[in-house]
Amino acid sequence: MDFPPFCPYCQSRDVVPRATGLKIFGAIGIVVGAAGAFKASLKALQVLQSGSVALPGIALTGIASAVLTAMSASALGCEIGTKAGAQLDRMLLGNRFCRSCKRSFIYL
Repeated sequence: MDFPPFCPYCQSRDVVPRATGLKIFGAIGIVVGAAGAFKASLKALQVLQSGSVALPGIALTGIASAVLTAMSASALGCEIGTKAGAQLDRMLLGNRFCRSCKRSFIYL
């Protein structure tokens, strides 16, 4: 493991990893990816139906396509968000937490 052997403040060995930015940016990436893809898919469905006769099969296929596109975009958004959050954790936020003194610190 790459944990530091001790806390720099209290010298305790009760240190755990902390991933605040990773969790927050991952959740934001999921929501933004899904919402953006779903909105774009529904807009494409409206354009498709506005020029022709609205058939129930086209609408059902279009909605299923929109849902699948939103799911795949949310997975991609989550991956991009977690990578950005991990970099934020590593550079700015305290990425380790001492359970003894309740302080966070950066360990590179």
